[in-house]
Amino acid sequence: MKKTLLCLFLSFSIGTLFAATTTTSPEETKQKTGIYKNYNEYSLTQIHHNTSENSELLYNALYLEGTEKEEVEEFRKLFQTPRYQALLRDSLEASLELRLYVRKAIQKAGLPPELEYLPVVESYYKTTAKSSSGALGLWQFMANSVKPYLELNDYVDERLDPWKETEAALKKLKENYNTFGDWLIAIAAYNCGAGAMQRAINKAGSKDFWYLAENKFIPTQTINYVPKLLAIADLCIHSDYYEMDIPLHYTEYNALYNETNGIFDYITVKDPYSLKTLAQEMRLDYSILKSLNPSFLEGFTHPTKVSEIRLPVGMKEVAEDALSKIKPINFPIKYTVVKGDTLWAIAKKHGVTVSQICELNNIKESSVLSIGKILYIPSKLSR
Repeated sequence: MKKTLLCLFLSFSIGTLFAATTTTSPEETKQKTGIYKNYNEYSLTQIHHNTSENSELLYNALYLEGTEKEEVEEFRKLFQTPRYQALLRDSLEASLELRLYVRKAIQKAGLPPELEYLPVVESYYKTTAKSSSGALGLWQFMANSVKPYLELNDYVDERLDPWKETEAALKKLKENYNTFGDWLIAIAAYNCGAGAMQRAINKAGSKDFWYLAENKFIPTQTINYVPKLLAIADLCIHSDYYEMDIPLHYTEYNALYNETNGIFDYITVKDPYSLKTLAQEMRLDYSILKSLNPSFLEGFTHPTKVSEIRLPVGMKEVAEDALSKIKPINFPIKYTVVKGDTLWAIAKKHGVTVSQICELNNIKESSVLSIGKILYIPSKLSR
């Protein structure tokens, strides 16, 4: 029965095939704006998961159309091979808590649920992933595309913050949809840029993604980008249907409202504070505080701008008490390493200790200094 359904799936349109298996079609649940008023209006838990011996597993169409396309089938076959299935499984298992946060954010914004799997395409859900072109983070923002969504400077790179980058990516995707009025085009524009997409549409005289792809009006990477997302989303959402050895999407959904991931406390500071010093005063493992605030590149808050420090839920008062007991970094002198410099000599010259320089710059005392490297020198680092 499963093979017959799959054959039909590849031979007929989604609307014809699934009219009998869904109580509500995507078009019936889609709002005129293309944005869901409520995630439950097109809940992926509509998929029938009856595991009794005599039951048949039925398939529900995705919200995003096009899974019947040959280009999607090629990626679907690729990710069903042992190598790529293992890659997909490792990515999904390692990112469970973060994916549930992304899923909740997508649900809250009323966006297509398949977008949960866009970070798989972008980075395999690796928060520190960096492409050869310099794109960084879960959602792979380029440095020239962060404004006005994220902060990027010598001290802060919010592309490394998966929570802030998720908010930025969803905002950008929604803006793309508002511009183009089509979700496949909006997703493709996330890859190639809204400007490039508009030029392609103007040249082709069409807003149909498949037409633009077939006639090569858009870059090859973008041509593959959308089919890859549709294939991965289809396999992940219907993993039991395709007999994929990966986490079951619908059981994760049941846990969605029971887990606390994505709920934090925050404190705001106006001066540069060492995260390590703050963690020590809070009696909190530094690795926890650092993991919650990965955008602070040097391990301290911005020296001149207001900074928000993310905390484990329930620890706001502890952090505020700790802040009252420590002093901000008397920040800092910028020193450029020259030939012959050593940490010991630099520390002596500025009247600080080697350990203070190392803590402020996130380096080890045994580090070899490269000529031209910028070191931040505090005149006094409170402990």
